Amino acid sequence: MKIQPDCIPCYVNQAKDAAAYAEMSEDELWKALKEVCRELSEVDRTKPSFQIGQKVHKIVRDISRSRDPYKEQKTKSNNEALKYFNEFDRMVDNSQDPLNRAARLATAGNAIDFGPRREFDVESALKEGLEEGFELDHWSKFVEQLKDASDILYFADNSGEIIYDRLLIEHLLEKVEKIVLVVKDGPFINDVTEQDARDLGLEQVENVELKTVDNGDRGNQPELWSAEVEGWIDDHDLVISKGQANYEGLSSHRKPNLFFLLVVKCPMVQKAVGAEVGRKVFIQSLNHSSATRTNPGGDPPQQS
Repeated sequence: MKIQPDCIPCYVNQAKDAAAYAEMSEDELWKALKEVCRELSEVDRTKPSFQIGQKVHKIVRDISRSRDPYKEQKTKSNNEALKYFNEFDRMVDNSQDPLNRAARLATAGNAIDFGPRREFDVESALKEGLEEGFELDHWSKFVEQLKDASDILYFADNSGEIIYDRLLIEHLLEKVEKIVLVVKDGPFINDVTEQDARDLGLEQVENVELKTVDNGDRGNQPELWSAEVEGWIDDHDLVISKGQANYEGLSSHRKPNLFFLLVVKCPMVQKAVGAEVGRKVFIQSLNHSSATRTNPGGDPPQQS
């Protein structure tokens, strides 16, 4: 997804939030904001919006000398998500369609967010997300492809929600032989890093392999929108992309085996996917417009 004019003030606000996490001094904050504004004034409109976001957050990390400003927030998100894991695991297992419910729950987890100026009710968000369906729904297309799939490439997004990604991954492993979990090679906002994934034991899940993409720092791993990552997509039977940022980075890859699971969080993505801000979507990359608009509640149709 290409950067839009309305993305500019959003990136300035993101820089301010990141600065709060990094506990910057006022002088450091001014320096960071000036550099961010300079970067945004020279933005290449043909580049993915995700790439601009990487540059903005790298500026904050460099000036604050904080390698991972969101580390404490990520730990809090994971701990809060873990508090309710057993409860929601049982609810998924007892549902009419556990795989679909696990997908709903993993997507609802995308809303977990403890900002520097806000509180967040994890349990309520997860319960609401589990009960509601996807506003835009390509679930039947996904299930049809899943029947013939042997492996899945899974792009993880945030801490917190990764706890419920694991639940979805475990249900998917009942259908496929292997899942390759893609995480960042270093800190980027509250996204899951390779080290985070190892600390959470994801590497120890049988038939799960870790793979990394660039976080905007080191540049020795491929970028989401690169030809190399497109090759990864082509090499796997099914691909799941979690979260809005991954949508921004991967939506240029128009592939029938690529599915996006996310909560719409901004008007620009709302316009791109055609769903209201705050709603969950499960859409095939190839054709957003054919997605079924579902009743937000109730169980999905039974799959044969």
